[in-house]
Amino acid sequence: MSKLFDEEFLKKLEYLYLLSKKLFRGKQKAHTRSKKIGWGMEFADYRDYTPGDDPRYLDWNLYARVGTLVTKLFHEEENMSVHFLLDASLSMDYGHPSKFEYGKKVAAALGYVALANLDTVTIQPFGEGLLPELAPIRGKGQVMKMFDYLEALEPTPRTDMAKAVSSFVAKTKSRGLLVVISDFWDEAGYERALKTAYSAGFDLSAVCLHHDYEAEPKWRGNVTMADSETGGRLQVTISNRTLKKYRTEYEAYLDHLRTVCHTLHCHYLYARTSLPFEDMILNVFRQGQFVK
Repeated sequence: MSKLFDEEFLKKLEYLYLLSKKLFRGKQKAHTRSKKIGWGMEFADYRDYTPGDDPRYLDWNLYARVGTLVTKLFHEEENMSVHFLLDASLSMDYGHPSKFEYGKKVAAALGYVALANLDTVTIQPFGEGLLPELAPIRGKGQVMKMFDYLEALEPTPRTDMAKAVSSFVAKTKSRGLLVVISDFWDEAGYERALKTAYSAGFDLSAVCLHHDYEAEPKWRGNVTMADSETGGRLQVTISNRTLKKYRTEYEAYLDHLRTVCHTLHCHYLYARTSLPFEDMILNVFRQGQFVK
């Protein structure tokens, strides 16, 4: 078993899955549903009996009371396609643990729940463009394949989220849930990327991951700042006044991301990598996201 996804990690995933079922039993249904007739499904409605209807689905109790034959209809939950767009750019490769490793664990945890629910899972990493994907898998028997794939992923130099999402939408036929896992540090912006996915008909979730130092820098004095993706360098003098202004800008950036997500009916979740990943996943469940 891999170092990142060890036996202890697997135990946590099983606990999270069981807890999710407990939290949402009877509350959260599949994202897409259709009326079909069958056994073991949620009752939906009646309709008048039509010759040829399966007699197993006739309501004989109702017939005994009113003398009318009716057929029971049921809602059947359809399996969902769950797509993960994982930011693999160098800006994600920061911190201990890095945002990239944390993002892998988030994708693994949510992917595990989806596979346990018999949903179809794909993982599509991206940087400046799309990287080799994990092709659609289904069922808990594919968990180790997902772990091995995520373990082998390496960061790539730059980000172009808009280009990556456009390419993803163009090649992906199955719609469903699209979970974007990123720090959303993109020089060209993230708005067009999210709007493209929304316009294409995906049900969106955005998971924004940052390191503590990005939210609350600890540096003081003369510092050389280096851009991990472009290689650009900037000499700055950091004072208390500078940090105060930075925090204002940082909060404004997050507020804008939250507003964009709200406008696009996109579930938004922000987490720092200092938060244990299992607590972060529980936050997803408590907000009513993802799990059916």
